[in-house]
Amino acid sequence: MSSEPKTGVLSRLRIDKDDLNNEVTGLVAPTVIWFTVFLLLPLLVIFYYSFLTYSSFNVIHEFTLSAWIDDVFASGAVRGAFVRTIGVGVVVTFITLVFGYPLAYYLRFHTTPMVGLVLLLFLVIPFWTSELIRTFGWFPILGRNGVINGLLMNLGIIDGAIGWLLFSSFSQAVGYLQNYVVFMAAPIYISLSQIDEGLLNASETLRGNPIETFRNVTWPLSLPGVAIGCMFTFVLTIGNFTVPSFLSGGANTVPTLIYSRYSQGLNYPSAAALSITLLVVIFAFVFLLFRVVDITEIASQE
Repeated sequence: MSSEPKTGVLSRLRIDKDDLNNEVTGLVAPTVIWFTVFLLLPLLVIFYYSFLTYSSFNVIHEFTLSAWIDDVFASGAVRGAFVRTIGVGVVVTFITLVFGYPLAYYLRFHTTPMVGLVLLLFLVIPFWTSELIRTFGWFPILGRNGVINGLLMNLGIIDGAIGWLLFSSFSQAVGYLQNYVVFMAAPIYISLSQIDEGLLNASETLRGNPIETFRNVTWPLSLPGVAIGCMFTFVLTIGNFTVPSFLSGGANTVPTLIYSRYSQGLNYPSAAALSITLLVVIFAFVFLLFRVVDITEIASQE
């Protein structure tokens, strides 16, 4: 008699467990299918094309390492493009951090939470237009006949137009900064918002000045947000095509090199090999960054 209730309870637990497993499977399956179809399969196709033979605007389905050896590892132009691309990514990430951190700090500590969130959302407004329009928008501002040169000449500060404002490293940095400062400021703001006010008050109680409080409390606790912002900025920068194409003055980066490989000669194997190599560089950067900073802390701070 006593075994029947136990059997009923066990059966009910098995049913509940099966229902839970089915529910979890139903929730996870769409995401897995989406990533498989739109991420993994395209990457496998690109990886497959990188080992094909290219001949006179045609791709021959014969296995070869020519695209990797001749167009990636043995090419001085490709090595230079990778060095330039990584260098631009590091510099832009640093510049964006210099501008993004004070912005996030001001929104966190000198405004109310609602006002800070609203002001942060204002940074998203430029994304209502296409990246191409945002990039071309700098031409009438930084050009020789643009707003800045016209204003400086009218004020008598300069006699002639400044040429390096456009089609230079300066204009390239400005274009990147406009596009990606929000990707740096947002995670830092979130990380700063999760800092316990009691820790800041304790630092003041122990007679710590604002600089010491920032160095010993605020900065260490905001590092997960800094790491995520650096990841977003670096990855988006080295993969960007529009800014280096229209604002850099013709300096090749890896994305522009990939575009030229398949647009001018339909060299899909070479473009595919470059794409996979760039992806490996991105994964290496993200791996090393998160080995230094534990981003899970951003979710555990209370």
